[in-house]
Amino acid sequence: MHDNQDLTLARVARVLEERLRPAIHSRPHPLALAAHRVGGEPIAVAAGLAAAYQPCAPGTPWGRAWDTTWFRVTGEVPAAFAGRRVEVLLDLGFDVNMTGFQAEGLVYRADGFPVRSLHPRAQWIPVTADAAGGEPIEFYVEAASNPVLLDYVPFQPTEKGDWDTAGEELLYRVRRADAVIFETEVFELVHDVEVLLQLAQQLDVTSARRAKVLFALDRALDAVDLQDVAGTAAAGRAQLGEVLASPAAPSAHRITAVGHAHIDSAWLWPLRETVR
Repeated sequence: MHDNQDLTLARVARVLEERLRPAIHSRPHPLALAAHRVGGEPIAVAAGLAAAYQPCAPGTPWGRAWDTTWFRVTGEVPAAFAGRRVEVLLDLGFDVNMTGFQAEGLVYRADGFPVRSLHPRAQWIPVTADAAGGEPIEFYVEAASNPVLLDYVPFQPTEKGDWDTAGEELLYRVRRADAVIFETEVFELVHDVEVLLQLAQQLDVTSARRAKVLFALDRALDAVDLQDVAGTAAAGRAQLGEVLASPAAPSAHRITAVGHAHIDSAWLWPLRETVR
């Protein structure tokens, strides 16, 4: 009998990253983007909101090391988005393979109220859960162009650790600023597939449960039309319900997870970045 487990694992991993995850947001609608470079120490929020902005577009380089750039994102929700959950996707040039230690931003409303942070794995800004169409969009982003000091080969000698030695090179390039529809069913499918893929990768190759999970994942991907992921995500999820509901073996350990978070006060960034 042929053993196709490795092929199935590779198929699921590839489809997850290349087709399913990108389909969480659909129908991108470009928004107007403008920028204000501070050119030194961070400024107060009120000053950032009132600053003089210059138009910029996707592809525009920005941010010398340790500088701050304020971005303004404006537009309106398209009428065709009525009845849908709408978000803004703003990619400042992030490297999604690194969860931090690079550019980051804090999003504000026009009245100065903070909305959320922007980082490589959270590039979305909520607009409305139920659009009517035509709602104004206006956000401001205080973006810190922190240089990548660890990189893929960490702890290499660098001159980018200090403003005076870092140079004037612009380190990042804006990739997109779009209003998009958040596809809830695709989001749920992505997490269903991700959990089961990780489970299969940990189970013994001779495990009957592993085989059932892989068969279910195969059926789920067969049920999803990759040309219409949003329209067929529910059909894919229906193939995964049984294996997701299946409990662990009676002899399995019970695990308790305890979370911890901390912040280094001034490790790879100036102390003022910790304060900010």
